[in-house]
Amino acid sequence: MIESLTADPNQKAIGYYDAGSVICYDQVNMSGVRSIDFLMAKGASDPGRFAILVGGNSLSSGTNLGEKITNATGGWEAYRVVNVGLSQQVSGNQTLCFYGVSGGGIFNLDKFTLSDVPGQNDGVGKDPDDLPNNPGAIAKITTQGNRVLFGGQPGSIAGMSLFWSNDGWGGEKYYNADVVRELKNNWNAKLVRAAMGINGDDEEGAGSYIQSRESNIRKVKTVVNAAIEHDMYVIIDWHAHKAENFRNESIEFFREMSALYGNYNNVIYEIYNEPLGVSWSGVIKPYAEAVIRAIRENDPDNLIIVGTPSWSQEVDQAAADPITISSNIAYTLHFYAGTHHQWLRDKASAALRSGIPLFVTEWGAVDANGDGAVNQAETQAWMTFLKNNNISHANWALNDKVEGASALVPNASPNGGWSDSQLTESGRLIKDIIRNW
Repeated sequence: MIESLTADPNQKAIGYYDAGSVICYDQVNMSGVRSIDFLMAKGASDPGRFAILVGGNSLSSGTNLGEKITNATGGWEAYRVVNVGLSQQVSGNQTLCFYGVSGGGIFNLDKFTLSDVPGQNDGVGKDPDDLPNNPGAIAKITTQGNRVLFGGQPGSIAGMSLFWSNDGWGGEKYYNADVVRELKNNWNAKLVRAAMGINGDDEEGAGSYIQSRESNIRKVKTVVNAAIEHDMYVIIDWHAHKAENFRNESIEFFREMSALYGNYNNVIYEIYNEPLGVSWSGVIKPYAEAVIRAIRENDPDNLIIVGTPSWSQEVDQAAADPITISSNIAYTLHFYAGTHHQWLRDKASAALRSGIPLFVTEWGAVDANGDGAVNQAETQAWMTFLKNNNISHANWALNDKVEGASALVPNASPNGGWSDSQLTESGRLIKDIIRNW
């Protein structure tokens, strides 16, 4: 052992439902240090992740020497020793910081001990503000009539949608680069969707973009950057049922996203998830046109997807009065196989005959409430319809919530590597569909 330091009692807690919290120690001699033993306690029902930094108190300002994932506990555990190895060695006196990257109840620190014995860590994350360096490395998406084209050719792609990004809702732990890598390498996914919760399904907005803007933006950027690095397409989804009530916020957000990602062919903007109780021509279309104009200030041609009335099912209404202020616009179709059968496929066929392109940004193999058993026959009927019409799709949802639509069982790893036993019935079916698309 090299040196043992006790935590500052005035700065003892880090990251309890507050990713971004940090504790720093000045003038720590790091010469010969290979790992750090933390005497710590973890709390909360979701996993956490913290980073060891020198020379700065954030991922963007410091050098990241290694990260550690802490398991969900459901409540504060007893203090225990957790060892984290350093990814590189540094020397001399340093400002040493422990930074909460994600999750909740990341740790209460009693003391830490510097060690010259090598240890293991869970990787080194990238700062979401550092953009990928390979724009244009993937085929451009365009539309022509009722078709979505990839590099000018008809086709379709398949992938997964993440759950609501809201802090504390449970699905946010899967907003990381490891999950995106797993989807690419082991699911053969070409698409991932970041469903950024705007004001909450219950309209209260707990942990949403409206309440916790920076936290949600960082999660979305993390997924987008990882998708670009792995040559995948990624949907930036304004996940709301009343987006017209947040028009100014939507314009601000998509103006920012298009300024960052307008040069990346990978990025798709979904500007309204599922409109409820409002008309297409009177509410949704004017909202969409305002947001589209903001995007096109920075990004003249990436695909924009617009939600349609009644949970994005009334695609025929959009077909009767399509958006004409910009090109490369597609329209959202959502379905759940346990509830939506041939009648909705007929509605989609009518919209296609009218000349608008469709994109299924969300679908489930279960009932429309997200629960229930998998409907194998209707799922297959829908997949045949999508394949025959070159319609791309993202399944809902990559999450471990106890409901039929979740692809993962409760407490499945937040960083991929899932065995079949960690997949639900829906998850196993969807993985097979995506792998063979």
